Amino acid sequence: MKHKLVRDLMLSLDEYATISSKDTIKQALLALSKSQLGLTQDRHYHRAVLVLKDGRVIGKLSHWAILRSLEPKFLKRDDESSLSRAGLTDEFIQSLKDTFSLFTGSLEQMCRAAGRIKAVDAMVPVGESIDEDATLTVAIRNFATRHTQSLLVTRNGEVVGILRLSDVFEEVADIIRNS
Repeated sequence: MKHKLVRDLMLSLDEYATISSKDTIKQALLALSKSQLGLTQDRHYHRAVLVLKDGRVIGKLSHWAILRSLEPKFLKRDDESSLSRAGLTDEFIQSLKDTFSLFTGSLEQMCRAAGRIKAVDAMVPVGESIDEDATLTVAIRNFATRHTQSLLVTRNGEVVGILRLSDVFEEVADIIRNS
């Protein structure tokens, strides 16, 4: 049996929601909504927007990044999972949030403010990537160890697409069902 490669399941950049590094989170969400309209029945919804500068991908604005933008203090702090991995208890993390008054105000106020934030200030910079010629086994290992929803796909060091956990999961599920 031929090994499936990342390029067999990835979405190319022209199939994915992209925005300029100058755009706001509101503009990113509008682009995300627009990209969902062109999806076929066999494709899952996009869960991120790729941020471009001079035609090159410089980052990814994920659901998590957008939710973190509701609290601007999070844009300058490590996320809770980093605190948990450092051994801090959930109770201690909650006390930090209470002490520093995180997520205060109405949801509408927080959303209006987040919509004006530049996407580049909230995005996850390019870092986790995988070569298009890597096997899906390597991709699965990356997903499992990095706990990420997508990986940027590269060719000769340039980002050419995105590999989504949902598509890899469907491939694995099909193989299990048919074996």
